[in-house]
Amino acid sequence: MFTVETRLWQGRAARAWSNARISRHEVRRDGHRSTKRVQGLTLKADLHLHTREGEAFIAYGARELIDRAAEQGFDVLSITNHDTLTFDRELADYARERGILLIPGVEATVEGRHVLIYNPDVHPGQIRSFAALRRYRRPDWLVVAPHPFYPGSICLGRRLLREIDLFDAVELSHFYTRRIDFNRPAIRLARDARRPLLGSSDAHLSEQLGTTYSLIEAQPTVASVLSAIRAGQVRIVTRPLALWEFVAIATRLGLATAHESARRACARWAPAGRVQRRDWESHGGGAIAGLEAHESEERAAKVPATPSIG
Repeated sequence: MFTVETRLWQGRAARAWSNARISRHEVRRDGHRSTKRVQGLTLKADLHLHTREGEAFIAYGARELIDRAAEQGFDVLSITNHDTLTFDRELADYARERGILLIPGVEATVEGRHVLIYNPDVHPGQIRSFAALRRYRRPDWLVVAPHPFYPGSICLGRRLLREIDLFDAVELSHFYTRRIDFNRPAIRLARDARRPLLGSSDAHLSEQLGTTYSLIEAQPTVASVLSAIRAGQVRIVTRPLALWEFVAIATRLGLATAHESARRACARWAPAGRVQRRDWESHGGGAIAGLEAHESEERAAKVPATPSIG
């Protein structure tokens, strides 16, 4: 299938889509890239992904996800499990060997609502309120509002309007059809608040990967990618799901979520363990410093030393 790029020009919703710099593509299903490179280095990215390390019902682990993403030509990923950082040096190296930059990320629960945080240096358990997020948030973090206007109490909804100063970008989710699309108010908000949109799959199932993703104009480093997103150097590649796909995904996720909710309800009776700061750091908290140092070491190793003169 050849790549088809069209802009939607009909009606108010269409103007919102075009103003938000969204392009619709027919995505090739053979795993090869179906996008053009624009203005230098363009990275294919999905920064909202879940794996078995965070939720037991998911069929694949982090390494399996990285392998599948590499087959689809992704350059940048972030595994954003719920309140769990799935990131360490070994996993970052595994991704790098497959041509993928892995960015530390987590989908934190803040006052019962989901918030995507990239490059965090504190345990998500310390960010349970928006006041705490405002206190801990650092300039080198990226904070994104995921699926903000979808149904459900876990979505930010109108609270996003009150806390918009905390957010660098707004997510456009893959989970929509031509007729059912809860992304529309998110697109309007992003336009009005002058926030970039970031397309992602929020994949909990393997078939969700590649349905919606972002093209980011950046160098393949964590700092460059996050900076490019803040600057709005992002295009979104997306397509509406067919109705049968929408229903199938909703049914599978609904059953899995019900099962997980029941499991957690039973687990509430178990004593909760305390996570110390040193435990967080040993499992990847503040991981960006070590990752960037590793990148610097690699660059230094590739550049021959300048001979001394005189």
